[in-house]
Amino acid sequence: MGSYTAIADVSETLRGLLQDRFAARDDVFSMDGEGVSLVSPDEVSADSEIRLSLSLYRVEENAAMKNTETARHTGDPTVSQEPPLALDLYYFVTAYPGGTDDGTASTVEQQRILGLAMQTLHDNAVLSGDQLTGSLDPELELQVSLVNASVNELSGLWSTVPEAAFQPSAVYHVGPVLIDSRQREEVVPVTDRETTVDRTPDS
Repeated sequence: MGSYTAIADVSETLRGLLQDRFAARDDVFSMDGEGVSLVSPDEVSADSEIRLSLSLYRVEENAAMKNTETARHTGDPTVSQEPPLALDLYYFVTAYPGGTDDGTASTVEQQRILGLAMQTLHDNAVLSGDQLTGSLDPELELQVSLVNASVNELSGLWSTVPEAAFQPSAVYHVGPVLIDSRQREEVVPVTDRETTVDRTPDS
């Protein structure tokens, strides 16, 4: 499953995935590792080297898994563990223009950055195995999907960062993210079963 670090591990997984993809496409534009960052848009200044940000803005409990999960075995037959906390994460993905004096060229590159990020997340809609970092269980799968946010929803998100200038952006859902419970319960195994047979004589 995952420890309490699972949320941060998902963020680092996404950041690493995008960094690798951008590094592989240096024929399109040049970005170092700091070009992709886990920051809110209001933390990106006009002269920043950040070209793409992933901002975790919403965390919800996965209702479907909450209603189906049961206590788990731990490998010790005398101990059971409460089901993990299953979460859905929502990220605000935003591209930023470079510091060039050519406004058109800067805008075109900004849109290419967002397009390449969206292509990368689309092509990696299921993350598993060695793609996952930290405490994330490589045998499980994370689903990554684009959220069709309305103009009003995007406007609402930007209103939470009033100091930031509006930039091209998209919203993504990632989940389910599992955080192991530390609540465990001792289980008394059944070793003997008493069976009573009622023998009634034939009449």
